[in-house]
Amino acid sequence: MASMPVRTARRYAAFTDILWRSSRRWTGLAVGCAVLAGLLPAVTIIASGVLVGSAGGVASGGLSSTAGHRAVTALVVFGAVSVLYALVGAAQGYATSALTAHYVVAMDDRLAAVSLGPDRIAHLEDVPTARQLAAAVEAGREGVNLGGPGDALVVLQMRLSAFVAALILFAYQWWAPLLMAAGWLIFGWTLGRWVNTLYDELIQVTGSDRRRAEYLRGVLHGQGTAKEIRIFGLADWLVGRYADVWMSAMRLVWRNRQRTSGLIGAGIVAMVLANGLVISLLGHDAFTGHLSTGRLVVFVQAMFATVSLGLIGDPQWNAGRAAGTAEHVRDLGRRFGRNDRPAAGTPAAEHAGAGVELRGVRFTYPSRERPTLDGLDLSVPPGQSLAIVGVNGAGKSTLIKLLAGLYAADSGSITIDGIDAATGNLTELRARVAVVFQDFLRYELPLRDNIGFGNLALRGDADRLAVPLDEAGGTAVLDRLDGDWDTVLSAAYDGGTDLSGGQWQRVALARALTAVHGGAGLLILDEPTAALDVRAEVELFERLLSVVGGVTTILVSHRLSSVRHADRIVVVADGRIAEDGTHDELLAAGGLYARMFTLQAQRFAETGDVDA
Repeated sequence: MASMPVRTARRYAAFTDILWRSSRRWTGLAVGCAVLAGLLPAVTIIASGVLVGSAGGVASGGLSSTAGHRAVTALVVFGAVSVLYALVGAAQGYATSALTAHYVVAMDDRLAAVSLGPDRIAHLEDVPTARQLAAAVEAGREGVNLGGPGDALVVLQMRLSAFVAALILFAYQWWAPLLMAAGWLIFGWTLGRWVNTLYDELIQVTGSDRRRAEYLRGVLHGQGTAKEIRIFGLADWLVGRYADVWMSAMRLVWRNRQRTSGLIGAGIVAMVLANGLVISLLGHDAFTGHLSTGRLVVFVQAMFATVSLGLIGDPQWNAGRAAGTAEHVRDLGRRFGRNDRPAAGTPAAEHAGAGVELRGVRFTYPSRERPTLDGLDLSVPPGQSLAIVGVNGAGKSTLIKLLAGLYAADSGSITIDGIDAATGNLTELRARVAVVFQDFLRYELPLRDNIGFGNLALRGDADRLAVPLDEAGGTAVLDRLDGDWDTVLSAAYDGGTDLSGGQWQRVALARALTAVHGGAGLLILDEPTAALDVRAEVELFERLLSVVGGVTTILVSHRLSSVRHADRIVVVADGRIAEDGTHDELLAAGGLYARMFTLQAQRFAETGDVDA
C-alpha cells in the first residue's frame, strides 16, 4: 500500500489533471490569482513591521524624517496591497466560478465515459462496479456542491502564504521556520490521514448503506409513497429502518475516528511544542533587547501565518474529497474508459431485412453459476417475422440483449447481416438493429426527440417522423399535443404534458420504427406492450407486421395469442431452442408451446379478453 504522501500526491495529480483538461485558460488564471493572493500577505507583514518600527522616529522627528518616510512608504504599500488584493480577489472569484463550471462538465464527461464507454453493459450490472460508480457520481456531485475546485485554490493560496511566512522567519533564526514547519506538517499529516481514511471508507464501504439510507429517506418524504405508507402503517418501520441503516454507515466513521485519535493527539502535541518554543524565544529576545519592536511584529505575524502549513479546515476537507473523487474516477476510467469506435459504414437501404445467425451460443451471468443460454442455435432469414416465447427466466430477454450486442457471448457466434457481434463493428451492427425493450426509456424531452432518437438524421424532419408515429398507431398522441412536436412529454415542465402508459408504448414503438426508416433491418420488440390489453396488443403486432414488410422482425411476448401470426415461432427452454415452427405446426406437435397456448386460451376465454 502506498504511503500517505504518495497517495495524497496521486489524488491531487488526478484532480489537477481534470482541472487542467477542463479549461487551461481558466485554470491558469485561477491559479495565477491564487499565487498572487498568497504572496500579498507577506508584503503586509513586512510593511507592518516597518510601520511599527518607524513609530518612535516619527514621534520624535515627524513625517519629514527618515523614519517618517519609511512610515509613509509602508502606508502606501498597505493601501496598494489592499486595492490589489481586492482586484485579485474579484478576478479569482470570477475565474473560479468559470473553472468550476468547466470542471462539472469534465467530471460528468469522465463519469459518462465510465458508464457509456464500454460497448457493452456487463460492467454496469456487476454489483461492485455499480457501487463504485454510484459512489463516484455521488461524491463528484457533493464535491462540486461543496466547492471542490474553489477550495483547492484556497488551500493553494493559504499554503503559499504560510510557506512565504516561514521564509521570513529565516531572518530570525535558521531553525525557527524548520521547527514551525515540522510542527504544523506533523499536525496536518495526522489530520490528513484521518480525512483520507474517512473518505475512503465513505466512498468504498459505506456507500451502499448511505445510498440505502437516502432511498429510505426519500420514501419517507416522497409524494408518490405517501398513500401506501399510511394504508399499510409503514411509517414507524421505515423510520426505524432508516435510522438503523444510517447508523450502520456512521459506526464505520466513528471507528475510523477512534483509530486515528492517537495520531491526531500526537500532531497536536507537536504543533503546540513548536509554537510554544518559538514564541517563548521571541519574547525572551524582545525583553532582553536583542530584537527590535518592528522585527518582533514581523516575526510574530510570520509565525502565526505558518498555521496554514497544517490545518486549513473546511477548504482542506472539501479539496481532499474532490481530489479523492478525481482519483477514484480516474481509476474507474482506466478500467472502463471510452473505447475508440470505428464509424459505421453506409446505412443499408430502408426496409432491407437483416439475416440473423446464432451458433452454439452460451452465456452465463457473472453472479450465477448456471448458464442462461447453453448451446443455442438459431437462424432467421432476412425479412422473416419470428416470435420468441418461453416461461419466465427462460432467457428470452438475454437473447435479445445478445443480439443487440449489449452482452458478449461466453462462446459460440452471433452474426447479424454478416457482422460478427464479437469481432465486428458494433456501431455498424447496431445501425442495423432497432429494439424496443419492456423497460423502454421515457425521455422528459419533446415528442420530436422521443421519436427522432431512433435516427438522429431524421429528428428535424417532422413529416418523416409522422410516418413511424402513424405506423405505431400513435397519431392520437400528436393530436393531443395539437400537432406540436416540441411539446415536452412531462408535466414537470412549463407547457409539458404527461402521457398514459399505452401512449408511451406507441411513442417507443415509433422510435424503433424511425430506426427502421433510417436503415435498421432487424426490428426487435421485447415485450414492450405490457400496458396494452390483449386485443390492443394483437392489433398492434398485426399492424406492425404489415407495415414493416421486408424487415426481419423478432417479437417477444408472454401472450401467445399476440404472436401466432408470426411467420415462425420458437420456444426457448433450458437455454436452447426447444421447439421451432409455425403456430399451427407447434399446436399439432402437442409440446410445450401447445400446452402454454391452451392454458392461456382457456384463461382468456373465461375472462373474455380475446378469442384465442
